[in-house]
Amino acid sequence: MRKRLQSLLLTSLAALAAGLVSCVKPFEVNVNTPQPIKVDLTMDVNVYQHGLTEKKTAEAAADFRAAMDRRRDRMSEIQELKNNRLVGEGRSGLLSLRNRPAGEYGDYVEKTVEEENLDRETLMRREAEEKGVDVAKVREEQWRHWQRKSFPGEWIEVANDDGTTFRWEQKQAVAEE
Repeated sequence: MRKRLQSLLLTSLAALAAGLVSCVKPFEVNVNTPQPIKVDLTMDVNVYQHGLTEKKTAEAAADFRAAMDRRRDRMSEIQELKNNRLVGEGRSGLLSLRNRPAGEYGDYVEKTVEEENLDRETLMRREAEEKGVDVAKVREEQWRHWQRKSFPGEWIEVANDDGTTFRWEQKQAVAEE
């Protein structure tokens, strides 16, 4: 019986609520304006391609790592060419072919020097970009670095006394004191 009373009460309340809602008259809202609405619009459009920049950055990093790996892999070959006095360290921070052997070995030496110089060029450009300096400055730093690291007897390009011209010479041993 209690359930029946609850059910009857709920039904009565629902009917009362429905009756009250149907008695309420909706009011009207006037949205007309005496003058048309004017809109003054100024817009800037900026287009960014984030993915492309990130992709280029990732590719540059991969090129840098690959160049470092290739240089590391051919380090002993380059030293052998220097020891045989076939190549020397030039003032541009690159290797120069001093004496090209004949035949297939000469082709190998030339190809090896070209590949080394391409990788050095990649690394120097990256360093210049990171430091925000001209590539010429990095080239000079690399030239001085490779001059210092060269062993006695290896070919190096050095500045003449006037500082504007250069010559090739074999590095001399440092005199011990």
